[in-house]
Amino acid sequence: VTIDLKRVEASRVDCFPCIRWPSRIALLDAPMNASGLGKVARFIRRHYAPFLLRPVVKGAVLLIFAGFFVLSAISMQHIQLGHDQRLALPSDSYLNDYFDHLDVYLDVGPPVYFVSHDLDVTQRFGQQELCGRFTTCNELSVANVLEAERKRPESSFISQPTASWIDAFLKWLDPAMETCCRVRKRNPSIFCTPRDSDRLCQPCLYGKEPAWNITMVGLPEGEGFMRYLKRWLISPTDETCPLAGKASFGTALSLDDETGVVASHFCTSHSPLRSQDDFINSMAVARHIATKISELTGSQVFPYSLHYVFFDQYAHIIAITQEILGLGLAAVLVVTALLLGSWRTGTIVTGVVALTVMTVMGVMAVWGISLNAINLVNLVISIGIAVKFGAHVARGFMSAGSGLPADHPAGQKERDERMWTALVDVGPSVLSGITFTKLIGMSVLALTRSKLLEIYYFRMWLTLIIS
Repeated sequence: VTIDLKRVEASRVDCFPCIRWPSRIALLDAPMNASGLGKVARFIRRHYAPFLLRPVVKGAVLLIFAGFFVLSAISMQHIQLGHDQRLALPSDSYLNDYFDHLDVYLDVGPPVYFVSHDLDVTQRFGQQELCGRFTTCNELSVANVLEAERKRPESSFISQPTASWIDAFLKWLDPAMETCCRVRKRNPSIFCTPRDSDRLCQPCLYGKEPAWNITMVGLPEGEGFMRYLKRWLISPTDETCPLAGKASFGTALSLDDETGVVASHFCTSHSPLRSQDDFINSMAVARHIATKISELTGSQVFPYSLHYVFFDQYAHIIAITQEILGLGLAAVLVVTALLLGSWRTGTIVTGVVALTVMTVMGVMAVWGISLNAINLVNLVISIGIAVKFGAHVARGFMSAGSGLPADHPAGQKERDERMWTALVDVGPSVLSGITFTKLIGMSVLALTRSKLLEIYYFRMWLTLIIS
């Protein structure tokens, strides 16, 4: 460490000590005059600051930024939600063509399950709240509502008939289906297997009174219902009995020895989903349908599909964005007001930060930048970066003088002088130390092949710096 310190004091290059830098220039104690300023500082002192402090220019600036505020407020209403998976790929990846072809040629949507629970299906009332193929089924049962929604796929995003386990099971008990539910003739408590001879077996409900019929009068309830249901769930599905439940509904029910059927699901399919809006809207509509079914039947119903795990964030992201940005701006107001010693100045800084964030969000809609968890983080970071642009100038303004009352005759002139001092003293540092350095560092991202970096970082930061 000592040797390295001697190298630094001797102005020698690290790793190449034989090369020596020119001697450093000593700083003068006397204040630097205008001729010693940099080009940026001279431009601000001679041209920018005097021009900006003209009364007409002040009004024009306020009018222009008020227009930006209105345009941004309108534009941000059209921000799209979602995150296209193609953005995570390089621009020349072959997977881009794969996903493009999926959008064009894949004509089937993901499966969706409507899970029903807290309903006693061993009793006739519970069965009628679920079924759809019997005359006494509730007109607004789970199966009937889902079938009605299937007939308007453009708004419900449901395109396939619902696989109703309760209807298939009760039909499996039909004595007319002689090869399905069978018991021993001599001992009806023993079920027959598919290999047992027909002469040894008979239909489960053969000879029962009242007989099985489409009005559900002769169908089992209570313990009998559960006995037949458990057998149906393990009965193999084959050409002799396609209504057996092992293959189609073996995992559709959750059973409990005490309560019977704890929960069950009704499976259907979404219509083909080709965009982020389709995925988000399909989840929202499915939840609305489930809520409606719960109100109509008394059964608690919720939907589930594979993509809901990834798109659930978009059901809350707008409210979360409003909350987080609101808290961030409130924190900026409190901190700047306390540190600058003026609530008036703190409010102005907070307003400038809010306008910057709104401008960024307005450009997001124009430039095709979607709102998601990644961009929410970027928006929060933009609050902090926007403070860096405004707080230094505000501090320079507050440090330039004690200030006169707002109603003082010379108050406006005194504030203009303080503003000129702040622009001349702090403006070059803000432009050179913050604006230009970030522009140079961020411009490298324009060359990236990753759409993710280009959209969520290059476009976002470019918009923030210019705003």
